Amino acid sequence: MSSRGGSESNHSDTFKKDEGAKWFGLVTKARSGGRVSVIVETPRLAKLVESSVHAFEDSPGLQFPSITSFVGFTGAGKSVLIRSLIYHSAKDGTFSSFDAPVPGARSGEGLLLSTTGEVNLYAEPSTFGTKSPIFFADCKGIMGSEPLASRYQNSWAKLGRKYRIQISMDRRTVVKKIYPRFLYIFSDVVCYVTKDHRSWADTAVRLLEWSSAGAQTTINQYTLPALIIILNAPIVENSDWVSDDQDAVTRDFFRVIENELEANDNLTGLASKYGDTSMLELFKRSYSSVHVHYIPLQGNGRLGNVDVVYKQTERLLARIKSDTARVQKNRAGSLTRFDNKQLSTIADLAFKHLATGSAEPFDFGRCRQHAGVLETLDSHFGEYLRHCFKSNIRLGLGACVSALGSAIFMNALLAKDEGKYNTLMLGSLIL
Repeated sequence: MSSRGGSESNHSDTFKKDEGAKWFGLVTKARSGGRVSVIVETPRLAKLVESSVHAFEDSPGLQFPSITSFVGFTGAGKSVLIRSLIYHSAKDGTFSSFDAPVPGARSGEGLLLSTTGEVNLYAEPSTFGTKSPIFFADCKGIMGSEPLASRYQNSWAKLGRKYRIQISMDRRTVVKKIYPRFLYIFSDVVCYVTKDHRSWADTAVRLLEWSSAGAQTTINQYTLPALIIILNAPIVENSDWVSDDQDAVTRDFFRVIENELEANDNLTGLASKYGDTSMLELFKRSYSSVHVHYIPLQGNGRLGNVDVVYKQTERLLARIKSDTARVQKNRAGSLTRFDNKQLSTIADLAFKHLATGSAEPFDFGRCRQHAGVLETLDSHFGEYLRHCFKSNIRLGLGACVSALGSAIFMNALLAKDEGKYNTLMLGSLIL
């Protein structure tokens, strides 16, 4: 009896400590007029960014934070995987100074419940304090059940910005509709974690449905996130998947799921709508790249030894960092890379928009204006094109061709005399 009480006390202390990692989540209260649901965003992101700015003497004051989101079903091992990545990323003896997720239960009632309460945020140690710090978002299981953490964490929602959901939604609907839209909007990398290699076809369908909640309700995004599908600790072994050919598992994945384009009515409809002829083309509608990564089950079979698991975890971390760098570079080119001062404003705009329950897409173009993103000739030209095609495509096409021709001509002149025609060209586009 005392042992059980001690275990419960330790569990409570662990979850209490992890409560400080809460980024945002859903709070539901019963009122006389019915149920009221509110999304609460804590100061977690702002605090992490501020800590990153002051992490070292030479840490830049202007940083461009990047979010890597981990999603998947309850029991897929998201929290344990993030914890492992933080451990591998931290320098010797520094792991304890970084927050890490509470690992999921391996037995008992907790095995059936989401461990993470809502969405938690953690720093990736090797990029912390640099120009582009990476933060890991640990999202609760996508089925939206009441998380285990909610039994021990009850004070996080008292602080932070609150956004009342304007239409009736239960917890599962919020987790399946609002969370994906927000995480898709803000993530440079999306990691979908699964243990079941036998349901790759189902994984593909769920992923496309998950991403469609974000991709099809966002405009002027220009840069799509990268996708990493992580086959995490399955019972299957394949030595090719841990070889130097790091694309082997990705090829196997698409080979297995290719027939789903004809077998699944939803996917067939999507492919027909966009004119896509392969599953890869369909994925590229929502993601800039798709990579499948394999981490063996530690202690299982010939590939489950510590060295192989360590190598695959290191490779995953390297992939996340390289995908992040590429997406961030593309965001900078499209004026959708936001710094540590702008990010809070963008998050506020996104939560306000999503809480309305509106079917209207989230507009990154307006975000740039609200966040005070530096206007350039490219941004003016993009805005001009948007207005051209806003009402009448046929009339807009004529105006677009005329402006584009002028821009090409002026650009040629600029190459000879840099700066002389800049004002002239900008004026012609605005007029």
